[in-house]
Amino acid sequence: MYRKQGGILTVQGLDVSKPAEYLRPENTPNCQNVKVNRNVIVKRDGTTVLGGGASDYIMGGRYLIRDAVGYNVRVSPTTVSLYNTGTLVWDDITGSALTAANTDTVDFATPLLSGKRILCITNGIDSVRKYIGTGNTAALGGTPPICKFMTEYRDYTVLANITTGGNTYRTRVQWSDTANPENWSSGNAGSKDLNDDNEDITGIKWFGEYLTVHKRSSIYLGYLVGSSSVFKFDKKSSGLGTIAHTTIQNLPNGLQAFLSSDGIRIFNGISSELIPSPVNEEIRETLNFEYVGYAWSLVRPDLDEYWVGVPVGLSMVGDTVYKFNYTNGTCHKDKRTNIISAWQFVNTVVLSWNDESGTWDSASDSWDSNTTGVANFIPIFGDTSGFTTYRNSSVNNDNLIAIDAFIESKDFESDEKGRLARWNQVKVWAKGNNVTVDYSVDGGLTWNYAQTIALDSEYPLDSSPDIYYFDVVSSKLRLRFRNNTAGETFTLKQFVVSYVNREDTK
Repeated sequence: MYRKQGGILTVQGLDVSKPAEYLRPENTPNCQNVKVNRNVIVKRDGTTVLGGGASDYIMGGRYLIRDAVGYNVRVSPTTVSLYNTGTLVWDDITGSALTAANTDTVDFATPLLSGKRILCITNGIDSVRKYIGTGNTAALGGTPPICKFMTEYRDYTVLANITTGGNTYRTRVQWSDTANPENWSSGNAGSKDLNDDNEDITGIKWFGEYLTVHKRSSIYLGYLVGSSSVFKFDKKSSGLGTIAHTTIQNLPNGLQAFLSSDGIRIFNGISSELIPSPVNEEIRETLNFEYVGYAWSLVRPDLDEYWVGVPVGLSMVGDTVYKFNYTNGTCHKDKRTNIISAWQFVNTVVLSWNDESGTWDSASDSWDSNTTGVANFIPIFGDTSGFTTYRNSSVNNDNLIAIDAFIESKDFESDEKGRLARWNQVKVWAKGNNVTVDYSVDGGLTWNYAQTIALDSEYPLDSSPDIYYFDVVSSKLRLRFRNNTAGETFTLKQFVVSYVNREDTK
């Protein structure tokens, strides 16, 4: 008697907390470069180079909006560059050269100066720089101390992990005078050493009405008080803080996400808790702490996702990207080669029909999607080669390189554990260009090629799916749906795998 494991929709994300035969059919033990769009699996969008390259690592960037005009700025260890939307190249706006190394991370703040937004830049080595939308960067006035971290907070510019007078104060927070980021010595300017635990500050970030100061094993909540102290900081003892300031992000739901030593955590103002995803076990077991400074993060409100690029295993860059959906708790994973930083900029051009590359059938987004519209925030990535690339929904490659996208099923078993089964076919409902179906009988250690299915622009009818016939005898079976071809994409709606128990005669 034929039996089916059917109607499978693998959209509930990664689960690496148990052997794959015990997963729910909706989960996956492994995936790469796919996204969930309207509850189906889709190969993720590609990227395109923005402007030319630099001579060094792109350590970070920020999009400054000043007087309703946007300025896209990126920073390497020795230069600061501005993207010129007229010439489509990056102009050098450094001024006096920076002296940092590839191991020195950068941070940014966008406080108000004389009622207008400015961009402040620190690399922990050179004096804090400012950019006001014209000319080159210049030293921020008032001789602020050198710092590793900075943020704007209400009417203040706040620095942390300070170096001044030849001494380093790794637990110190220092703030400017009220509404004046160029006054650090009078008025309400001041500082506070948070040294009760002797741990270094690892990052700071505004957090609604508060300021979060992270350490590896704790978070302090800062807020204004009506006294000469100006700021008060309360230590929150429940939960860890970040190990990489570049991963701190405020989510639309009012929470703050970040990478900690044991996975991805969420801070609610009182305590930080691990996200409800088994992916944390993979992070804590494989995280490469030596290169955690190259971790990065983004928030994608259009997808309800927090992205964090993490160096894992032997990787020296944040090329493994965990995409946590903060509304439903699912998590998928991407691979992005040599990426060490990310930020977002505002699109200023509406795409026309002729701007789309490839065929309309291969596009993963609808034509009128707001991902291609003016004023939409677009992810941009900095890499170790000196290039920046941006998410481009009209291409299916990463800077002309094929995207290897796949998703694996759980390990299916017959109706009695350990019983041999004869697996004989898989029915597939998918659309796009092509999808290759592979199978494994040893839990994904080795893969056997099954078939590459040429897809149509629409799903096949329920009564006539694409079918691959095979004959495999094993106690379990795992399937993989993959596309690793330049310029191609696929969308997987569901699949059904059929088998007969080995001892059955029908």
